[in-house]
Amino acid sequence: MKQSALREYIRGLKPGLLARWHRLDALLLGAPGVFFGALGQMLQFRTTLWAASIAYFALLAIFPLTLLSIAIASYSLGPSADLAAIIGRLEFLVPTLGDLMSENIAGVIRARGSVSVVALLALVWSASSLFRGLGGVLQEIWQTEYVRPFWQRYGIAITLILFIVGPFMVLGLAAGSMIASLGHLLPAELHSLARGLRALLAIALDIAMFWVLYAAMPHGLGNWRDLLPGAAVAGLLWELAKRGFVAFVGTYMSRTNLVYGSVASIIAFLTWSYLSGLVLLLGAYLSVGCHRRRQRRLAPR
Repeated sequence: MKQSALREYIRGLKPGLLARWHRLDALLLGAPGVFFGALGQMLQFRTTLWAASIAYFALLAIFPLTLLSIAIASYSLGPSADLAAIIGRLEFLVPTLGDLMSENIAGVIRARGSVSVVALLALVWSASSLFRGLGGVLQEIWQTEYVRPFWQRYGIAITLILFIVGPFMVLGLAAGSMIASLGHLLPAELHSLARGLRALLAIALDIAMFWVLYAAMPHGLGNWRDLLPGAAVAGLLWELAKRGFVAFVGTYMSRTNLVYGSVASIIAFLTWSYLSGLVLLLGAYLSVGCHRRRQRRLAPR
């Protein structure tokens, strides 16, 4: 009797709660509805499968993509480039990068003079697998009927690597070095200012990178107003996820080494890539939701 009375009481509350929710949603121009709708789609089973596939492609692409960025940036770093500093600056993008690639990066820096155009093209081709996979997933999210031809998908992926993602990584490396040098020149009481600048720069680069991915990869109909909210949420969440994941790895990495041994860093990277995929897909769902909300508002009544 008590359970049935409780169910009846909850059922009686629903109309009032729904009415209040609709009023709040209308007051905030539909933003809560778009966000929770995107969150619900992100938690669907197919989205978790997409995030897992992104993690797999990221594992294949991170080595050539990082080595390509180092090969390009090393020409301006000089022969005395500090390997630890380079890896530390690149970990703004991939936590635990040092555990995965320190030997590979050291080899690229030593051989910077002999990196050929053919080798760079091979790295670009290998790294493009991630962006080809992303293009297919984002196409599904936008539910567009047009499917780009094979050559166009490859062309967009390679263009993104050469002119967007690679330069973003190099820019992040250079800007991080510049701000770190500036921090050493500042008095001790202003060191927090330098750290704040680095955090703001990282967030700005993240948002810009997500916005470019959402604009270039799917054959969608959204304009920059539709894409910017999704990119901003994804960029902020990605930065928070990076900080949380670094803290988690610093605390529990030694314990996972006991279980996974020498592949613990790969397991950590796959976990990070999976979380990054979920963040990217949440931003994509938000962009689609913003686009559809704008279309409904503009539709004649």
